[in-house]
Amino acid sequence: MATSNAKTIASWVLIGLVAVGFLLAALGKLTGAAAPMFEGWGYPSWFATLIGVLELAGAIGLLVPKTTRYAVFGLTLLMLGAAYTHVSNGEASQLARPGLFLVVMWVGLWLRGQANRN
Repeated sequence: MATSNAKTIASWVLIGLVAVGFLLAALGKLTGAAAPMFEGWGYPSWFATLIGVLELAGAIGLLVPKTTRYAVFGLTLLMLGAAYTHVSNGEASQLARPGLFLVVMWVGLWLRGQANRN
């Protein structure tokens, strides 16, 4: 029982941290601050807004237990797209954030599944 509670708490902390990270990332895109970066990568400026909306929806989805799994899958696709963008633009040094988000998100989801099994 104590192990299950610890896993539940750890999963909420990890998922919560990633949700805050995606919320902050979304704000930069939704305010238009990230549009020049997206244009520099060859994307239209509206694409930054779209990604911001998806990140915001994903951040909210992470915090709703019934949608956490779907949010993780959707945000994983976004992070893979971000990784592709960085690599294809010679910015491999920028892979740490998407990689960190992916690892923390998936560990949080795994812990939640482990806690629910006990």
